[in-house]
Amino acid sequence: MGNSSTKLAVIGASSMVGSRFCEQQNKFPLVKADLNGEISVDLTKPDSLEDFFKKYEFGAIILFSAFTDVDAAEKERNNKNGIAWKINVKGVEEITRLCKEYSRKLIFISTDFVFDGESGPYAEDDGIGKNLEKISWYGITKINAEQKIKELTTNYLIVRIAYPYRSRFLEKDDFAKQILKKFNEGTLYPMFTDQIITPTYIDDIEPAINLLLEKNSQGIFHVASPTPTTPFAFAENLLTKFGKDSKLLKEGSLVDLLKNNTVTPRPVSGGLLVDKISNLGITLASWQDGITKIFEDSQGQLI
Repeated sequence: MGNSSTKLAVIGASSMVGSRFCEQQNKFPLVKADLNGEISVDLTKPDSLEDFFKKYEFGAIILFSAFTDVDAAEKERNNKNGIAWKINVKGVEEITRLCKEYSRKLIFISTDFVFDGESGPYAEDDGIGKNLEKISWYGITKINAEQKIKELTTNYLIVRIAYPYRSRFLEKDDFAKQILKKFNEGTLYPMFTDQIITPTYIDDIEPAINLLLEKNSQGIFHVASPTPTTPFAFAENLLTKFGKDSKLLKEGSLVDLLKNNTVTPRPVSGGLLVDKISNLGITLASWQDGITKIFEDSQGQLI
């Protein structure tokens, strides 16, 4: 895949992360597909996926499409007939099978939610799962997807990201935009001071994937802030940068919140370590630098 004339298929080309990847990409020609796109692909329909592989030539396929609503997925917990499982596990299994059959490389976007949050930030080779009671159903679907990929092919990249945010994107609220929007509305919930996260500046994903493709890398890589933070510190910095009164921020505790068994599990000591990809020569944005970049790119108008 080092050849820049080799086409790269993108499923989820209009998604929050996928659309930015496509905007930035100028190294590989793209075959862009979406559920409702010009090229339509439905992850829940094997025939749709098979047709896509038969019809289009590409050396690798990157899967941005996923069921990512963590709280909605939780309502389907243990339901393997639910839409979250159908998209995030069965769809991935089918794509992986087709990648092997057609000799295509698979790039799968995964998440820090595959970890239980007992001892993060985590390296790529740290064991995923472990205490499943502390992992959301969304996270469990991603764990199963990763396992299916490893079982079915050796020609893959699993790229884990965490709490992604980007410059202005009107179609969906990301981690940063959600904070700003709710703050402006006066509905911002208390931000956790006891949760460890490493938010991903979305613009870092495209150069990271390009490098991994050029080097024909295989396996799992993390793309996230090289320095950890808390949601409270992130929100405080973000609000200050965008000219808001961060003194109005309220402090919250994820540990306390999770004592309520009706709340969707989230990693407490979470986050991703990025030494593996940094050692290949990629400089990833710290969460502070990422906030500065989205402020400058959006000219202070993220929402």
